[in-house]
Amino acid sequence: MSEGRYVVDIGGAKRRVAVAARGARWELVLDGETHLVEQAVLERDEVVHLLVDGRSYLVDLVEKDWKRGRFVINFFADQIEVRVRDELEAVAEEITGGRGGEESFELRAPMPGIVVRALAAPGETVARGQGLLVLEAMKMQNELASELDGVVQEILVEDGQMVDGGTVLARVARSEPPAGT
Repeated sequence: MSEGRYVVDIGGAKRRVAVAARGARWELVLDGETHLVEQAVLERDEVVHLLVDGRSYLVDLVEKDWKRGRFVINFFADQIEVRVRDELEAVAEEITGGRGGEESFELRAPMPGIVVRALAAPGETVARGQGLLVLEAMKMQNELASELDGVVQEILVEDGQMVDGGTVLARVARSEPPAGT
């Protein structure tokens, strides 16, 4: 995890987390409560040793999907599913309703901002998670991604354009799988 603000779903419970580097440690603010964390990765990125406020924990990464921020961990003999999304991605998912099986996807601005640049063009094939646009909001540039594999139908904004939260920025239609698959 790098510095930033995240929404973490731990076994179905959503928690807000802010992460900041403090020398060799990390400062985590979890739902308003501050914790100092040190970590050591053991066994080929499969086991992580965490020292949280002076208490030691071993976390076994059973499944990990870094790109989608989805993990299954063994923690005190319990298997827990964890999903990590940056705060902007979580807001975008709330706006779009987290659609996954839809035939089309409308990328909406998660908050007011300025379109920095398009990363895809109409007619281009994109993968789920691939960036479509860069939006600058609150002095940060955020890559907004497609939520499905498909073809970009429209880019509805131009570089430098100011947009309100909820504005439709782009549309992607699910592409047909290649023949024979």
